Amino acid sequence: MLKVICLFVLFSLSFSQYYDIGETMITSHQNQSHSVCYGETDAGSSSSLKFADYNGAINGGDYHIILMDLSASW
Repeated sequence: MLKVICLFVLFSLSFSQYYDIGETMITSHQNQSHSVCYGETDAGSSSSLKFADYNGAINGGDYHIILMDLSASW
């Protein structure tokens, strides 16, 4: 039984990633709003972040490059 559980966990973790390095976000994901818990954004609302606000093809020609580093200390 333990082998089946381990196999299931490994199988589900191998397919959990939606994007890979260098891929472009789809438009529906860019339009999702994310709350900002500390600090503020320089485009759109200061309390929420939408990646579409930084995409020049969507926001009227104001292009940006975004580097993200997400980490957790559990």
